[in-house]
Amino acid sequence: MKPKTAILVLLFSLLIAPVVYAVVATVKGVEGGSVVSKVLFGLTVVVEIVALVQAVGVRKLFSSSDRGHLTWTLIVAFFVVRLVGELRLITLTFEFVSSYKDGSSAGSFFYVVVLRYLYTISDLLFIAALVTTVRAYKSTGLKFELMSRDYGYIAFLWAIAVATYYNRSNLSLGGIITTDNYILTYRVVAVFVGAIIGTYCVVVRRYALQMGGGAVAKVWNTVVVAGISRAASFLVLALFLKKWRFEAQFAEQYLLWIFAWCWLVAALYQREVFRYIVPSHAGVGGPVAVDRA
Repeated sequence: MKPKTAILVLLFSLLIAPVVYAVVATVKGVEGGSVVSKVLFGLTVVVEIVALVQAVGVRKLFSSSDRGHLTWTLIVAFFVVRLVGELRLITLTFEFVSSYKDGSSAGSFFYVVVLRYLYTISDLLFIAALVTTVRAYKSTGLKFELMSRDYGYIAFLWAIAVATYYNRSNLSLGGIITTDNYILTYRVVAVFVGAIIGTYCVVVRRYALQMGGGAVAKVWNTVVVAGISRAASFLVLALFLKKWRFEAQFAEQYLLWIFAWCWLVAALYQREVFRYIVPSHAGVGGPVAVDRA
């Protein structure tokens, strides 16, 4: 699949999904709309699996000595751990496993409450990937500087985190699956970890642009959008979950749908990088042309 094709499919789905939700919610009521949210969640997991396959393919394009090998190894690990967390969430969303309630067994506490931090572990792996990318850029000896607009993007990301924290009481009401007394802490942690990820994405994007832009910059532009979408999903819950529960759940999943597709597009763009630049420069975006005909 070409990146442009993936983007067109994403844009089309973004138009269709709200229409489907509105029609079903009108005919079947808001609980019917909740079914649409669950279906969208299932489809999101499918897209994440495809994105993982593409990320594995990207990793194979680097030799172990290439700068991008470690970065994409960590990104693959990020996807693997995240998908394990998604499979756990599927069992809860579709009620294959009972939700946690006060007084439930220790096993239920571990599965429902503790294992939700698999997402946090996956986020930390992604942060590690971003750190290795920043170091790879700096190892070139070139001077990299952020522009005022980059600081604006970073401020926006942290504003999302702060706004979510300010409205954090709504986050404890539960999301697409259940409520418990521990979900608030997890979501607050996730919001601020997401802000860190977004900050690093903005930095890497600017470095890629200063190295010549092109397909490498497109990779990180897309990842920035993914990071913003994920952060915004928590803000939606914080702002609207109390009054418009089912609508907020759909909006959350809608944003996570964007998150998953942006990652797929980013991996596809990274594969395109190898058409234009030498692999040893592909991890940091060095604009070295090469004929692969």
